[in-house]
Amino acid sequence: MLSVASTLRGNRAATARLASFRCPTSQHSALSLVRTTLRPRSRFQSTVAVEESSLASSHPSHAAAPRTGADFGLHSYSPKASILEPIQIVRLPEMRPSEPREAGKFAEHQLPEQMAVMYACLSTGEMERARRILQQLYKSNPEDMLVLGDIRMHNSFLEAYMNAQPSPRTKEALKWFESLSKYEVKPDLTSFAILIKGFTRMDSMHTAKVMVMEMQKAGFTVDELRECPDLQAEDVTKLNSVVNMMNPAAARLPALAPVPESVRKVSEFAEVNPVQNKNNETVVGVQLMRSTLDALAMKDLSEYERQLQLEERSYQSALDKLEHDRTTMPDQVNTRPLKSYLWKWHQALKASIKVELRRVENVLEKKSTSKDAQLDKDRLIYGPFLKMLSPDKLSVITILELLRLSNNGGIVEGMKSARALISIGKAIESEYNAEQMTKKSNRALFDQRYNVHELYGNGRLFNMAVRKAATKRTESMHPTDWTPVWPESTRAKVGSVLTTLLMDCAKVQIPSFDPETGKDIVEEIPAFYHAYQYSKGQRIGVIKVHNHITEILSREPVSEIIHPRLLPMVVHPRPWLTYDNGGYLNAQSTIMRIRHCPQQLDYLRKAHEEGLLFRVYNGLDVLGRTRWAVNKKVLGTVLEAWNSGKAFAKIPAAAADIEDLPKPDDFETSTKAKAKWIAENRRIKLDAKNHHSLRCDVNYKVEIARAFADDPMYFPHNLDFRGRAYPIPPLFNHLGNDLCRGLLLFGEAKPLGAKGFTWLKIHLANLAGFDKHSLSARAQFTMDHLEDILDSADKPMEGRRWWLKAEDPWQCLATCIEVADAIRSGDPETFMSRMPVHQDGTCNGLQHYAALGGDIAGARQVNLVPSDAPQDVYSGVAKAVESMLETQAAEGVESAQILVGKVTRKIVKQTVMTNVYGVTFVGARAQIENRLKETAGIPEDKVKQLSTYLTQQVFASIGEMFTGARAIQDWLAESARRIAKSVPRSVVDPETDEIQESLVNNKRKKKTSKQAIADQQMTSVIWTTPLNLPIVQPYRKMEHKQVRTNLQSLTIKDPSQASPVNVQKQRTAFPPNFIHSLDATHMLMSATGCVEAGLTFASVHDSYWTHACDVEIMNEVLRDQFIALHSNNIMKNLEREFMERYKDYVYPVTLVVANPGEPVREGMIAWDDERLRRKNAKLESPKSRAAAAAAAAAAAEDGFVADPAAPKDEPFINPAKVKNDANVFHFGDEDDDEHDLSSVVIEEDEAELQAEAKALGKALRGKGSKRKAVNKLFHSWDPISFPPLPDRGDFDVRRVAESDYFFS
Repeated sequence: MLSVASTLRGNRAATARLASFRCPTSQHSALSLVRTTLRPRSRFQSTVAVEESSLASSHPSHAAAPRTGADFGLHSYSPKASILEPIQIVRLPEMRPSEPREAGKFAEHQLPEQMAVMYACLSTGEMERARRILQQLYKSNPEDMLVLGDIRMHNSFLEAYMNAQPSPRTKEALKWFESLSKYEVKPDLTSFAILIKGFTRMDSMHTAKVMVMEMQKAGFTVDELRECPDLQAEDVTKLNSVVNMMNPAAARLPALAPVPESVRKVSEFAEVNPVQNKNNETVVGVQLMRSTLDALAMKDLSEYERQLQLEERSYQSALDKLEHDRTTMPDQVNTRPLKSYLWKWHQALKASIKVELRRVENVLEKKSTSKDAQLDKDRLIYGPFLKMLSPDKLSVITILELLRLSNNGGIVEGMKSARALISIGKAIESEYNAEQMTKKSNRALFDQRYNVHELYGNGRLFNMAVRKAATKRTESMHPTDWTPVWPESTRAKVGSVLTTLLMDCAKVQIPSFDPETGKDIVEEIPAFYHAYQYSKGQRIGVIKVHNHITEILSREPVSEIIHPRLLPMVVHPRPWLTYDNGGYLNAQSTIMRIRHCPQQLDYLRKAHEEGLLFRVYNGLDVLGRTRWAVNKKVLGTVLEAWNSGKAFAKIPAAAADIEDLPKPDDFETSTKAKAKWIAENRRIKLDAKNHHSLRCDVNYKVEIARAFADDPMYFPHNLDFRGRAYPIPPLFNHLGNDLCRGLLLFGEAKPLGAKGFTWLKIHLANLAGFDKHSLSARAQFTMDHLEDILDSADKPMEGRRWWLKAEDPWQCLATCIEVADAIRSGDPETFMSRMPVHQDGTCNGLQHYAALGGDIAGARQVNLVPSDAPQDVYSGVAKAVESMLETQAAEGVESAQILVGKVTRKIVKQTVMTNVYGVTFVGARAQIENRLKETAGIPEDKVKQLSTYLTQQVFASIGEMFTGARAIQDWLAESARRIAKSVPRSVVDPETDEIQESLVNNKRKKKTSKQAIADQQMTSVIWTTPLNLPIVQPYRKMEHKQVRTNLQSLTIKDPSQASPVNVQKQRTAFPPNFIHSLDATHMLMSATGCVEAGLTFASVHDSYWTHACDVEIMNEVLRDQFIALHSNNIMKNLEREFMERYKDYVYPVTLVVANPGEPVREGMIAWDDERLRRKNAKLESPKSRAAAAAAAAAAAEDGFVADPAAPKDEPFINPAKVKNDANVFHFGDEDDDEHDLSSVVIEEDEAELQAEAKALGKALRGKGSKRKAVNKLFHSWDPISFPPLPDRGDFDVRRVAESDYFFS
């Protein structure tokens, strides 16, 4: 009997596609460079086309075995020539260190603060102050303002003047409009729209008519004006009157249809018993979630209109939460202590904020009576921001943020000051932005987005010409609001003044005793207080919460505000047309989740302008286009389990009341017993709080599933910085837990067909844990357990519950139901199935490494070559380790004797999986230690020792099995190290090999000191994926900045300020990040290939989903796209990109100076080398000696020890004792990198150390060598170069086409 694998393999297409598309030969044989010159201070940009090299020439003699014809039933898949476009390198100037502030000029880090203050002034009507700030910025920083002072900023001034109260200031607005040329900016459509809107609202039609005529002279049309997002419906109506004065025919527009009242529909499912608090009230978050989901019940609205309602209600929920907390504070004052306190604090804080606002006004009017001049100066900064929201909202936000951070702010019974203050400032900023967003609405913008939505829905948008036309139109109508981000310093100052006010007025009442009167009294004690304490050896400011409030919070936790974008969509998402335009219909989203890396946003923007991101946009649109539905049968079982209140299939039980443990007898007399009792109670309450959070999370998921039971669902996607795709709605999606996945089906149904039913059976076996056997064995496993499957489908709660044995029980139950329905349909082949069937890669990272290095042994372990049964790399490593243990046990190694026979697949799996992604030795040891604790027969006192030993063996076996992967990993890490330590050539003085004197901020620093060099190391590792997505590693040593606040001087990390890279993180993170970018590329390519083949497609990173009937076709697509990806010489292209991108950079090297007569080997420099003579001549000049003497004298006065001035004063160093650290530049300060992991490496091989030192340009002597003379070291800069690429093995990636278990 033929196996299923053989049958499937025999039925596949046998076209000559290998010859037609496996070996795309690039037509670009040379690098081309296009440069664009911009204004001063703007970023220099260029694109470079890098040759895409084919691997065909590397394996001319190999030809893949042809595959025979196929009958795919529903679809026919004919692979097309999948030639990737040449990589286009986007180049921008590297960040430069912050320069010293010149007299009369704002420093770089001060500019964002001034811009934010100016924005706050405009928002609160202080136009004159905003104008003065702008004039000062242009006067002091003219070059910066050429870039920062764009038309959007000037439009904010126009809008502020036209919206001034009590009446518009039209003269100032027109004067500002006329002065735009002075600022070297041109008015755009929004500029005219603001003025025309203002004049029509004043019924000044003649002036509006003149402005329309001026607009037309500038090249804009009336139709474009009507579509401008700044105009509301009433503005368009008045505009038509103006246009009618000019041309009556141009004013005619179709009438808008009236919107009927909505009719609600009723769900067929039982109500969900919501999570309740101690007072048997529904948790507020659940209440608001239900309110938001009510939009789905408006069945008379179109799906598009319901989605708009859903988004609007989602944002409103965030506001409703604040309003709920505000309005319910007075309720139940006597029965709920926390509510009582909140209400009193709120009233007192609100009054204090009003008083502080009056003080701010006095400072502005120069009437302040304060004796603290610095405080008045601070009021000028934070004052405008306090005016942006009402005192009511400021009070609620401050109180709730501090309570939310209690016990979650990094400090027991409190929080770190910096985190608390910045969190409050950020919450106020977010609240103001949400308020402004709800005011934006425009019918023309709605119509334009709807038209694009229709193009996306009917598939026409996947035509590149149509997409580009839609992109151009969308960009012309994109809202152009100017909303500068508040810098961290501003957030901290705003948060500080509000926190200080709260600490002054928030009191708790504590019973006490008056020793003078002998009576019991009630004292009012501050609820919050500021203190200092040590954390990790550093003295930090903390905000402590009184114990009385902490105890109340453990019983009455403060629920968090619901984020507005939590929910799936009922229509397919807005397509990605630009890097910041896609996803939800109204909400602003960015294609990449960027945190603390403005450089990444610059690269995305430039790549979009160059037209390089369309394939990335296409891939994300495919993922968002997949329609989902709720599995109603599973939902019924979930609701039954949930409403029972019992723990069931990973659903936590309803929480019981938590009471304190009884106090021990020696509670009052024993400090140790008292501390133990307190710790135990704290642990129990923390566990109860975590349990409550888990229960609420499941509650949200069940509520969403019930609300969407009769509606389609779509998940908009965006990327992380490595290019991996994630759904934007976080609470309920197919990347979620087992419960989420079990509740989801594809929205479209397809007949199973003969092969589809087989794949459905295989899928069930995989979920049941029988996934390491042949395909035929898995299919047979399902048939052998058919009785259990039918019982599970019919009686999931009352039956034998076989499905609960699976690791993912809800997915197993869903598949049991699907298999049962297919069998009972009478003809499984015609059964309409909606079940997603998964195909998972075998340790996908190692698959990419094996393909990159041509590693035939590694390829065999991860199923890149054909085999009769799937290879399990984790079991392979376990067997290799077991073999090593047996050998060493026979030699008498005690650790091996204890572990022999106990190493299982489970013990090594996590370490093997994460090894490819750069896990450190310490991290791997912790993983194995956790598994050994679960293993019987392991002495508890030897777990740590055995985990260290076993980790060594696992690493050794991985190195032997995947030699190619290790070599590539080392090359990537070393290349990243050189890049991160490099500096632009212009930074180094070519005469002295030292940092340019003008760039050394601290004049006491030696120009060759390590710190002076580290200050200039601003170079991130940047690379381009095969889909032309630029990726910037974000790891920098963010600059610490002192910010004076009312509470304390804070030291904060400001991501907006240019700072040096973290060399260690750049080096260690690059190999895993690069591999992640490749698997993300393969996924996006596969998504596009599947939609072209007519398949429904979804992915969870390296797990790909489609209908059962289409699994085989999807597998063809996955193979084809993997081959297409790796047929390009990715490593060679990466090397070329690095050489081009960093060609103007140099990096530090340390060379050993050979003694006279000594051979000059690699890593050494001759004693009479010209560079040495030139440096010595400069250092021995009278001027240099005088400067060195003066520096030494100055240093001696304040205890600062200078670096040695001349080579002859350098201490002699024995090279055999030189510290072997790849990241140390061996002179100057000895500060280690912040996250140095060098201590992780243990028992390194001497040969390995020598090889590493040789690669780094150092000289190491063998153990037995004896030297009669010691050597000096010479520190220099070399043009950046990279190690030779590792030799490729013999594996031909085209063999993947024959592998049935590549994904399975």
